[in-house]
Amino acid sequence: MVKLQILLPAAVLLCGTVINASLSAASLNIDTDYRMRGISFTNIDYDNTTSSDTAAYYSQRLQLSITGKPNPDVEIGARLTAIGVAGSTTTFFAVPYSRTDFTPYVENAYFRINSIAELPIDIIAGKQTMEYGDGLIVSDNGTGFTGFRILGRYRWYVPLQAELFTAKIKDSFRQGSDIDLAGAVGSVQWKQHTWELGYFDVQDYSGSKYFRGTNAYDTKAIVKEYYDIRIGRKENISSYQFEIAQQKGYVTRTDNAQINLSGLGYVAQGELIGEKTKLGKVGAHALIAVFSGETNLGAFQDDNSFSPTLTRRYDGLERSGYGELFAATPTDGFLPLPGSYSGIDTLNIGAKFSPLYAWTLGVDYFLYSASQGPNGAPTASGFERIFGAEFTLGVELDLSVKYAYSKNIETRFSFNRYTPPKFETLWPKTEPDTRYQLEMAAKF
Repeated sequence: MVKLQILLPAAVLLCGTVINASLSAASLNIDTDYRMRGISFTNIDYDNTTSSDTAAYYSQRLQLSITGKPNPDVEIGARLTAIGVAGSTTTFFAVPYSRTDFTPYVENAYFRINSIAELPIDIIAGKQTMEYGDGLIVSDNGTGFTGFRILGRYRWYVPLQAELFTAKIKDSFRQGSDIDLAGAVGSVQWKQHTWELGYFDVQDYSGSKYFRGTNAYDTKAIVKEYYDIRIGRKENISSYQFEIAQQKGYVTRTDNAQINLSGLGYVAQGELIGEKTKLGKVGAHALIAVFSGETNLGAFQDDNSFSPTLTRRYDGLERSGYGELFAATPTDGFLPLPGSYSGIDTLNIGAKFSPLYAWTLGVDYFLYSASQGPNGAPTASGFERIFGAEFTLGVELDLSVKYAYSKNIETRFSFNRYTPPKFETLWPKTEPDTRYQLEMAAKF
């Protein structure tokens, strides 16, 4: 009740602010998005003989989005978000959000001007969602980045689009002591394909830790540049996407020692859809994600692991990645890994079935591996080694069932099981870790 008393006045204040700013608006839209999950983990330590290795909680997220248009070329928007774990003030895992006690905060607050001076150029300014592609290199993870974006459009034989952007990820109000993001993305549509080139620059002068193996170093600067190519095509019965990215940069430690950074990663994924089969609508999909690992763990050696700082890791509260439980990213997963592993690779195959109206059944199998790992670790399978993996990291099975009550309300239940590799030094026990999740979501 206390949280509701806080949330409602804040929502009214936000509505009043936006409505006042767009008093003569041609349109005013208010959207709500509420999600609640019940999550239970069992056998977190991979040992069935212990009894204190479980965790269970409820999580919830409420988003209130308000968009006003004083005229067709001007848009003012804001999003108020509240997230919490059973009303608690803490979570049992680290998250990047400023509040997790269901106290509302402003996730987005921006304005957009379209077709400036009747040119095909748009400007978006303020705290806004920034995620490019699937968030492999840049994602705000639901926190919003404050900055500017300039978008341009032009048709010359084929549709062209380009974007320039800059944002503050962390600002200490002291020169040379913050984290900045800048970049450019250009895309073209040609023969039903989307071709996209991207450049991303992340400069961290905030004194962040630089992790290398099991060591952590204080830094003066961590500078990373990414050159990214994405190619994709989407049709009614099929889609595919291929992305390859190269990382360059350097780390300057507090003792002025400099480490050069490099890395390479690629993700290939595709889907085939059958609309009318004996099992109803069926979709089959596959994914391969491969990232370079750290081959030299020496303090003054170059680091050639692909390690995007701003990669997508969260879906609004829970971890997000390849697999619902392990949730792999290029450098880590939800389940902790020894520091000697790097370059986390994933092979995934799965399918979705809709045998009955409003019901969808899903099954996914994930095979995890690492490009680099400790001496004596179990090696990857022959199939994984074809794609550059060297050491196995276990497997995951995800099963799900979803019921869409309407286009605005749905319920989903999932079962996830992760089995680690057999490695006496690091994983003396290898019984599977499991998670059960029940989710209800509503959008209006």
